[in-house]
Amino acid sequence: MKSTSNDSKIIQINIIGDSLSERSIGFGLQNKLGSGYKINDFSVSGRNVYDWLFDISRPFSPTPDLIIVELGTNDVFTGPTYDFKSNLTRLLEEIKIRSSARVILTAIPLTDDKGLQSRIKVNNDYVRSLSSSYTVTELEKAFEDNRANLRLYPSYDPIHPNPVGYELIGELYKKDILFLK
Repeated sequence: MKSTSNDSKIIQINIIGDSLSERSIGFGLQNKLGSGYKINDFSVSGRNVYDWLFDISRPFSPTPDLIIVELGTNDVFTGPTYDFKSNLTRLLEEIKIRSSARVILTAIPLTDDKGLQSRIKVNNDYVRSLSSSYTVTELEKAFEDNRANLRLYPSYDPIHPNPVGYELIGELYKKDILFLK
């Protein structure tokens, strides 16, 4: 993903995600990063890691320089945490076969749904265990650090952040993307 100031190549960032990304229009990254980047959001509401294994060819056109994997919330609804681990491992192997793009994984927010938080923590711990091979964007930590000071979810939806929460997510991804540059 290296680029010089004389290099006019547009950096393609493809997002493999779920409703968190789909509802935010790619976390506003196109505006945050500017014209040197092209954000291609392939997110689909309701998708989990397993679902993406069956549609894995889709997020590789255009050819990505960077892939953001923003998944995990739906996985806590659909199966045990060991399924998340094996499915994410398989997904990352499939990405590696199809692309030399750098990959950012996501430690997702815990949500405001108390019943999901412990399972999300287990999945996020697995994501963090991969940090020697992948960049991990720490949404869980940022949301927990700001929970007392900011309202990050609307009262009617404990899963999908409000505009303040989405802005926080976009800024965290932006920071990690620019760090990789």
